[in-house]
Amino acid sequence: MEKVIEKELSDGRKRFILYVLSAYLVNVKGLSEEEALQVVQGFIENSCRNHSNCEKIYESFIRGDLRRVKSKGLRPVSLERLREKDPELYSLIEKALSEADCGSNEC
Repeated sequence: MEKVIEKELSDGRKRFILYVLSAYLVNVKGLSEEEALQVVQGFIENSCRNHSNCEKIYESFIRGDLRRVKSKGLRPVSLERLREKDPELYSLIEKALSEADCGSNEC
């Protein structure tokens, strides 16, 4: 998960936030809403800077999702479930992970 946060995604940022990131930050890592908001905003900024994916994601959307996952105690969607539910997002995450493992070198 940390690798995807660091590497960013070229697309699917909102879905990643909804399915995985918010629940991971709040209910797995135990971050406060403010701490989690900062991590999500950093993820969004890096995605914009590194992938030119700069569509605005409003703070109210992020805060609402952080509250939703916290109040329901939701866990992040597993990669296996994500492959079934959203194959496109799964492939983007898989690509980001493989690039993170390769570093700046081509694999």
